[in-house]
Amino acid sequence: QEGGVDSAFRSTHPGAGTGPVRKLYQVKGKKNIRASEREPSWTSFNTGDCFILDLGQTLFVWCGARCNMLERNRAQELAAAIRDGERGGKAGLEIVVDGEEPPEMLQVLGPKPPLQEGSPEEDVMADQRNAGAAVLYKARTPQDTTVSDATGRMDLSQVATSSPFSQSLLCPDDCFVLDNGAGGKVYVWKGRKANEQERQAALKVAEEVIARMGHSPRTQVEILPQGRETPLFKQFFASWK
Repeated sequence: QEGGVDSAFRSTHPGAGTGPVRKLYQVKGKKNIRASEREPSWTSFNTGDCFILDLGQTLFVWCGARCNMLERNRAQELAAAIRDGERGGKAGLEIVVDGEEPPEMLQVLGPKPPLQEGSPEEDVMADQRNAGAAVLYKARTPQDTTVSDATGRMDLSQVATSSPFSQSLLCPDDCFVLDNGAGGKVYVWKGRKANEQERQAALKVAEEVIARMGHSPRTQVEILPQGRETPLFKQFFASWK
C-alpha cells in the first residue's frame, strides 16, 4: 500500500502525515544550489545562506545577511513551488530579512541567538559537494527471479553520478532511486508503467541503498509516483517539464 513503512527508516509521501507542518530547508550554493532539510532550530541557521521555514499555512524565506542573490532567488522559487504544488496555492509566503524576524518565527524557533557566520567561499565548496551528493539508479527485477519471491531482490544499475540530471533519464516503464543520503533523504520514483512487483518493492530497495551506502538510520525515504514529484526532488534535474 502506498505510504506504508515497516522499517527503522522514516518514510514520507506527498500529502501524507498528520499534525502541524514544521520543516526547515537550507538553501546553499552559488551555481549548483541545493535545498536540504535541517532540524527546525536556530542552531541550523547561519548568516551566509537562505532558509525556508515551512509551517504549513505559512512559508517564511529567511535571508541571511551574507547570502548571495542566487540563493535568495532560488529560495523564493522553491518556497513558491511548495506553496503552489503542495498547498494548492493557499499558503502564505513571507520574505524575512536577517534581524527582522516576525513573532510567528520566534514562537516556533525561540529567541534568536547569535548565528554562525557564513562566507562566499563556503558556497563555492557547496557547489562541488552538491554536484556529487546525488546518484541516480534504475531499479529492475532480476531476469532470473521476481520481486514477489522470498528475497524481494531487485537489481540496481547506476544511471548518473552527478546532478543536475536530465529528466529524460526517468523512464515511465521503470522505478528509479535518487540517493541523496548525504542530504538526509533517498527518493523512490515510480514510473506509471512500471510493473506492480517493482512498485511494491520500491521501499525495500531504498532501504537497501541506505544500508549499503552507510547512510544515517534517520535517513528519510520519500516515495514519489510519476506525476506527484515534489519541488525538492525536481531540484536535482536540469529542467523539469
